[in-house]
Amino acid sequence: MNVFVSGPLMFRDLVKAVTGKTFQVRHGLLRGHVQFFLRDEGQAAMIPFPDHIVTGVVYLDVDEESLRKIDAFQGARFTRQEVSIEAENGEWYEADAYEIKTGHKKLLTAREWDEDEYRETYLKKVVASCRK
Repeated sequence: MNVFVSGPLMFRDLVKAVTGKTFQVRHGLLRGHVQFFLRDEGQAAMIPFPDHIVTGVVYLDVDEESLRKIDAFQGARFTRQEVSIEAENGEWYEADAYEIKTGHKKLLTAREWDEDEYRETYLKKVVASCRK
């Protein structure tokens, strides 16, 4: 299965820490969505939103065991939805993507998630906690 991620799981070191594996990657765009920070944490949450685009990566051929580990990392606040991703090479990929469940949208901030801020503030700590 292909999995589109934006937010923290875009970082390959984190995916390796979560799953113990590496996957082929394609950079891509998900149209009609936006991504915000969650309150009091660096985690990102994506929701459908017209006229917006989320940049992320597609991990190709993710096995079931790794998918369960990624699901656990994301947590019960998220659900997987099938989406179409436009890759940077012009190809299209069908993939599952994580959206925050309706009942948890109150956790969203008004700030769009920022890759550089996450890398500088949260990434090392999160990767280290996954490796324990």
